[in-house]
Amino acid sequence: MSEHHYRIADDIAWVSEEDLDGGEVPTAYLTRLPKGPPILLEGSGCVVWLAIAEGGTLAEITAAAAAMTDAAPEEISEDVATLVDQLVVIGVVCEE
Repeated sequence: MSEHHYRIADDIAWVSEEDLDGGEVPTAYLTRLPKGPPILLEGSGCVVWLAIAEGGTLAEITAAAAAMTDAAPEEISEDVATLVDQLVVIGVVCEE
């Protein structure tokens, strides 16, 4: 059985604060076009979103998020999986 791959849904528009290291809280704003509603992801939620933007398996997304935060992947894997599942349920991330 192959691993699932995740990506941002086609009808989602988003922008983010690109500077993750200036003491600022990383922030992403996303919405489903054309009707919204807007969603705000801050901190670790934004970091996971940026990792999802690259696409990949849950392990790849977790590794990318860990690299952005200097955390160990095993320390954040459950939280990443939970957020990815929630984003799939609300339809802003596709599972393939």
